[in-house]
Amino acid sequence: MIRPLRQRHYQTFVAIGFLLPIVLAFGLVARKPFPTMDTLPGGLSAPVDTFPVCEWERNDLFVKSPIQVRLVREKRDSGALAVRFSTAKGYFIQPDLMVYWSAGQPTFNNKLPGPAKLLGGFNSGTLPLPGEAAATNGVLVLYSLADNEIVDVSKLIQFHQPTK
Repeated sequence: MIRPLRQRHYQTFVAIGFLLPIVLAFGLVARKPFPTMDTLPGGLSAPVDTFPVCEWERNDLFVKSPIQVRLVREKRDSGALAVRFSTAKGYFIQPDLMVYWSAGQPTFNNKLPGPAKLLGGFNSGTLPLPGEAAATNGVLVLYSLADNEIVDVSKLIQFHQPTK
């Protein structure tokens, strides 16, 4: 009983050894060509920089972390404000680091204060500031969602007065 079964398996594997490359070759020949595009649709193309003017750049805002913060604006001396963050590659291991802005000098006990406003992800590029940030003092807060803790808090900052 075992010998006929072994012979049948041997014949099957020999047949598969011959048929598989032939089927593979036919599959490659019958394959449709890859679609191509000359230009990308508007929603997929690189976004235009809407904040081209750099008001100031500071490296001393965060005490615990070596983060460079740039305040950018839509137009020279007018328009909406935004911030850009940069740091050494691989400095923050948290993939979910979020940036918040809070008016005034709130007290932190490892929880975000109620009026803190989410600006976006740390690695998102340009983060627009809320309108009230241009009129009042506040702090930037780096918050890790996974660890549910505050990573760092900036010094009290005034976005409405340029600091060189």
